[in-house]
Amino acid sequence: MKKIFQWPLALCCLVLFSQSCKKDYYVDGGKANPIYNGTIYDYLTEKTMYFDTIKAIVDLAGMKDMMTKDTITFFAPSDDVIRDAMNLVNLNRFIAGKDSVKISDIGQEVWRKFLGMYVMKGKHTAGTFPRVSYNNINAFPGINYVMLDGYILNIGLEYTTYNGVEAVGPRILYVTDITFDPTNFRNNPRVRVVSSDIQPKNGVVHVLSIQHNFGFRTDDFLRIALDYLNSKD
Repeated sequence: MKKIFQWPLALCCLVLFSQSCKKDYYVDGGKANPIYNGTIYDYLTEKTMYFDTIKAIVDLAGMKDMMTKDTITFFAPSDDVIRDAMNLVNLNRFIAGKDSVKISDIGQEVWRKFLGMYVMKGKHTAGTFPRVSYNNINAFPGINYVMLDGYILNIGLEYTTYNGVEAVGPRILYVTDITFDPTNFRNNPRVRVVSSDIQPKNGVVHVLSIQHNFGFRTDDFLRIALDYLNSKD
């Protein structure tokens, strides 16, 4: 598994938008074939550049069978998101005078709790989600979905403006954590899907932007991970 606790050396990214060293997923959807001849777990295993650490967390969380056999939709965070979360955990442990940790030092129940936020039962391609408009949420509210272990996220397609004409531009899939403030979407953390409708044999993978905090709110994962680690020290 790749080391995730050291900043990578500068490299030439294939993606035009990547002037930093983080990986990104801006791709030309074009007429690319969305069908993947394997399971979701196989897909994560093959795409080591993006999901090496995510695949390892799937194993640690005891979710391999689910990613292999069950029909699910996976809103996949990238390895960079986990790296940032673990760097924050280790920074806090350093400040407290404690040793740094690896992902394998964090318990199964923690990884299951947070990775489960990104899994829906059933197959849901982007076009099956309703419209959401953050400027007119009363008219276009998206819809709330119950994720794997009961966590509720709002998911919807934003219809963008093109050449000054409203709602005729590209449609962008967003996932919003409404638990922070159920009354005001603008206060809630949300993440954009940057590559949608990848379709392995047992479901769908939507890849999330690297501009995202694991678990949607940094403090949540940090607090629970530190509590677990402190209980083992």
